Amino acid sequence: KAGQLYGMGLIGGFGHLYIGQEAVVVGMQLCTIPGDQVITSYRDHGHMLACGMEARGVMAELTGRIGGYSKGKGGSMHMFSREKGFYGGHGIANMYRGNNNVSLTYFGEGASNQGQVYESFNLAALLKLPVIFVIENNKYGMGTSVERASASRDLSKNAAAWGT
Repeated sequence: KAGQLYGMGLIGGFGHLYIGQEAVVVGMQLCTIPGDQVITSYRDHGHMLACGMEARGVMAELTGRIGGYSKGKGGSMHMFSREKGFYGGHGIANMYRGNNNVSLTYFGEGASNQGQVYESFNLAALLKLPVIFVIENNKYGMGTSVERASASRDLSKNAAAWGT
């Protein structure tokens, strides 16, 4: 439905759909405990639903309505729900809280070769942050095949330099 609304011009900005990646978030959510957080890439609609956010609030946000999770101002890319531990593109960590929670941090293969991802790996290793980085590889980053955009063929090894 989000894809249809985007095609009709009823969703402003970009429409980053979550097609073909659903099993990833379902599997990861089964491993979480109360208090864990989710930080996503822009393809986050499936994440919101898997975290227990209501489809009505997600769709309201996508269409810029006040009933959305970010009051219609976050759109497709910056939704937020403190109650559900969903922080969209907003990063947090549990290091200083001294609890047993982790942050699931999702990114796509399109971002896997960008500098900020490597900086995040470095910071997480340096500070020993309780974070799990999850690559959602649907084989296309913004329409470009991963084979055309990445010299690395096993993206899970890109963090090896930091001992992860």
